[in-house]
Amino acid sequence: MLTAFTGSSSAQNTLDNSEVNSQWRTKKLSVKNGGNTPDIVTLLRAFYQAMPTWAVSQVLKQADHPAKGTRQSGTAAIWDGEEEDDYRILIDRRNGYADLASQTDIDQMAAGVWRKDNGHRIFALSLFQQHANPQNVLCWYDYDPQTQTMTPEKSPLDDFKPSAKGAFVAYDLPMKGTDFNIIEYYPNLPAITHIYKWNRKQFLYNGVQMPDFEYRLAPDSQSATRISQSGHAFSHYSLLDPTDSGNPMMAFCNFVNGEIGDMMLIGDFKGNHVALGQKTQGGEKLNLFYAPENKNGDQQVAVVYRDMAGGLWYHIMLGNLVQYLVCDLPNFANPEKGHTVEITAGYGSDDETTEVINLLGDWIDILKLCRWNKVDIQEGEEEMP
Repeated sequence: MLTAFTGSSSAQNTLDNSEVNSQWRTKKLSVKNGGNTPDIVTLLRAFYQAMPTWAVSQVLKQADHPAKGTRQSGTAAIWDGEEEDDYRILIDRRNGYADLASQTDIDQMAAGVWRKDNGHRIFALSLFQQHANPQNVLCWYDYDPQTQTMTPEKSPLDDFKPSAKGAFVAYDLPMKGTDFNIIEYYPNLPAITHIYKWNRKQFLYNGVQMPDFEYRLAPDSQSATRISQSGHAFSHYSLLDPTDSGNPMMAFCNFVNGEIGDMMLIGDFKGNHVALGQKTQGGEKLNLFYAPENKNGDQQVAVVYRDMAGGLWYHIMLGNLVQYLVCDLPNFANPEKGHTVEITAGYGSDDETTEVINLLGDWIDILKLCRWNKVDIQEGEEEMP
């Protein structure tokens, strides 16, 4: 680990992220000595002159006075002995990238430059924090070499709409390559990465990638398998949130001759990915039931599916989180009063099934709720913790 000493992260006369967010779209920035090929440090310095932030100041300090032991790659590890804020600074002038990254609770940043065929540059700066209520800002500029100015413009993030309520949206500036990624995170579901490809003129949407992940065949199952090894070549996904709780379920399917083939519904049970329902091509449809609110105001949903002969399987959920299998609905939301008919196998008798269906009411075809999007599941690439 390379070490140097710097000042405290509570620098004076700098803006916080909310202040930058309220100002950057209104400011055209002059780039001193920008010329035709300004590097990442030159553009960062122009930004800092107009809107000083602590994270950018540390990167510029490293650029002007490299810490002892700075590697040829431009990487230096910094340790603040007073504040115990340790972080890494990377300045890659050749590839147009710089960042200040840390596992601690300090202001961080990343910046990148893309070259256009017309001689202009795209300059992007991300400012972010790892606080309980993070303030994340993405600033996006077009640099004109003729006027040596940077003008604010729209980024792919400005037109991005999350797939469901409750998403935490993040984005990646590329340390290598030219892709710009927007990532959706939902509680206990795989991350959804939207990829934007650069064609030296603009960013074009290029689809979705998702990490390989483990799931259980049922909430009570002790074994797990990877979605890439499920035996289904899933090509599309959809998010479903019938209770509008901000905690969606995720459906996967493939298409055969233009029609839905195999299908699986993934949800959460005590922090684990669980197959709430599945069907094979030509099999029964997956269905959702809605139940009236109970005295606690909890909306109840059951996922019902038929797949193999001899079983009507269903999971009772509170919101969209699985609570029990095959339960007495009027009381299931209260664990002390709820009566679990059978929790190990997940089957209910004909009488019990009829009772549940009568309480739930009309069936809703889950296929009518799905808005399918193509997805590339990255086999062998595990999802981040």
